[in-house]
Amino acid sequence: MEAVPENLAQRLAWLRAARDLRETWQGRCLATARGQMGAVLLSVLAHNFEGALPVLLHVIFPGFQGVRAPFYCSAARIMENGQIAADLVTKNGELVKRALVFNSEIGMRDAFRRLADQIKATDQERAELFDAVKKWVVADFRLDPTMDRSDPDAKRTVN
Repeated sequence: MEAVPENLAQRLAWLRAARDLRETWQGRCLATARGQMGAVLLSVLAHNFEGALPVLLHVIFPGFQGVRAPFYCSAARIMENGQIAADLVTKNGELVKRALVFNSEIGMRDAFRRLADQIKATDQERAELFDAVKKWVVADFRLDPTMDRSDPDAKRTVN
């Protein structure tokens, strides 16, 4: 039997790898999320999987050329009033610092729960998704920075 040409073997390996990537929770989320949630998810994935994201985008969106504005260009922060904000590049290319992403942690949690439901995520996949979201939120400005962390009330907020 004749050996499979190397370029064909490489192509088949690429197709298998692409199929496997599409079946990950990251791939299913990217294929499913639209609008603002798509932009938020892209920021979450960029923050957590920076090196793998370009490959994933090419696999999920054949012919992918690049991310177009508007998009979130920073990790998220929880503001003093509890809203979730991130820096946004608008369609005009303007940078909006601390643009509103979600009205509250509960709103963010519910949006990601709906996305997990849409992709029919397993318990493990949900845990990984929410771990990525937790890592995306890099600061919480509700906490009083002058507070003694050994104080039993160390969880109190400024408000």
